[in-house]
Amino acid sequence: MDYVEQPGWGVWLAGLEQGAPPGEAVENALRWLIAQTQAQQGVLLLSDPSGAQVEFAYVAGERADELRGFRLRPEDTVLEPTLLRREVWDYHAQTHQEPIGAILTGLAVPLPALPLSAAVLLNRPAPFEPAHRVLLEQMAAPLELLTRLSRAQQQLEQRERALKWLSRLPKRLGADLSLQRALEAVESLMRKAAPESGGVWLYDENRRALLQAAQYGASPLPMQIELGSLPANWTDAPVEVVWAGRPHRLYALMLTEQPLGLLALALPADAPDALDWIPPLLGHIALTLSNALLYEQTAQRAQHMARLYDLSLQLGEMHSLREVLSLLCRTAHELIPHDYTVIYLPSRREPDRLAPVYVEPLSETLLNHSPDAQYSLPGWVYAFNAPIAAPDLPQHPQNLKEPLPGGFASALAVPLQVAERTLGVMTLLSETPREFTLSEVELLFTLANTGALRLHALERVHA
Repeated sequence: MDYVEQPGWGVWLAGLEQGAPPGEAVENALRWLIAQTQAQQGVLLLSDPSGAQVEFAYVAGERADELRGFRLRPEDTVLEPTLLRREVWDYHAQTHQEPIGAILTGLAVPLPALPLSAAVLLNRPAPFEPAHRVLLEQMAAPLELLTRLSRAQQQLEQRERALKWLSRLPKRLGADLSLQRALEAVESLMRKAAPESGGVWLYDENRRALLQAAQYGASPLPMQIELGSLPANWTDAPVEVVWAGRPHRLYALMLTEQPLGLLALALPADAPDALDWIPPLLGHIALTLSNALLYEQTAQRAQHMARLYDLSLQLGEMHSLREVLSLLCRTAHELIPHDYTVIYLPSRREPDRLAPVYVEPLSETLLNHSPDAQYSLPGWVYAFNAPIAAPDLPQHPQNLKEPLPGGFASALAVPLQVAERTLGVMTLLSETPREFTLSEVELLFTLANTGALRLHALERVHA
């Protein structure tokens, strides 16, 4: 067989020096092979990022745009001997139907050191000749070198993107490290990798579910993710889930080997490996969000402490029980969302009962119910001097024997205590189900103790 020309490596490599992508040289080489062998298509098959499929990574010739990016499992193709056993594939038949279309003739050789890879020529009008096999084998090593160069260039571009984001992070965050500002900085990074859709979910305070903290794009993403709905290994490696008919890749945000939440990105339909530069930044993202959460929690705690200090000053100027109870209830409504506040003190008429001495807002049903001083939810708090958070009040064990009236869904009760003595119980009731967080329990406990000090002082004055 006579060759028209030698490979144009000088021209192709000069293009690399001028900034052309290595993939351009690969396709030039495939076009050269087509010209020398009169094949219709030249294909470079490479393993996809999962390692379970092969991809038509580079295609030249007829139907190139249609075939480029096509993926299939190696064992489902006639190229299995080349892809899995690294044998030369030389095929000729009158007709043969495959997923890529009709194949009349084919020749494939494995790339020297890349698993699940092959250089392939398809559909020469006549069977391929031994000289074509020699030519393809000679081109396999340079094609592999260009492929590795392309991957190295992609990795460098990914690192450059990551470094750019990290270098701009302090300016994006500014001096006020709020969670919202941190999420906006993270979103700017996510949009570069997956422009169509993405989101961040963080653990709720009780670490029972993941709550959506940020989302962009038109795809409807879940506001809350139950931990049981996630793949068992989601904290160990990226996993894929389908939301609204669209595959998303989920990355765990880990901090000191503990999950803080997760980040999800819609897989780009045309370049699913475009997200590969995200994993090296996950630790930085988790640290940024963790610091923002700590900043906000500290700021919120400082606001609460300032409010409780003001409360103590106001209580010190009050000299009636009703004024003290009213201020305690109003403050509880300001700080913790709920529907009704009830304050119980020991009943003077019935020693084994608690009396509802103040209800805000007014509820005759609650005012007319005096719970047992031990065998009820307020009674248990009073007897054992310990708080109770009941997200499912009707099913809570301490509310079964003598349920609170009114059909409330959730409750939080804390003792009004001074040193070891319990003066009464402060109870928050919610008509809709909700979980009271640990910080809310601590806040109400401190609020109740602040009020209990003033109640104790008034008790001594009027004794």
